[in-house]
Amino acid sequence: EFHRLIYKASGNSFLAAEAIRLQKRLRPFRRLQLRARGRLRQSMEEHAVILKALESGNADLAASTLRDHVAVQGERFHDLLASYEKSGRQVPA
Repeated sequence: EFHRLIYKASGNSFLAAEAIRLQKRLRPFRRLQLRARGRLRQSMEEHAVILKALESGNADLAASTLRDHVAVQGERFHDLLASYEKSGRQVPA
């Protein structure tokens, strides 16, 4: 998977292990987030930019795109939790 390759390529085994652990824990939410209109397409486009930057050795572009990608996911996660709270639905465990 794309994310696991990035974690492992970081050369930081602690970071890779923690990121994978967190990814597993957040999996139900990530699936819900990707159902949001246009999010899957946007995520794939972000992945493509990150991959091209890594392949070309453009570390600055890869880093900034990765930061933006993570920030968007955080924003969408916040939006998802807010929508559950507003509707009175229970957040999936």
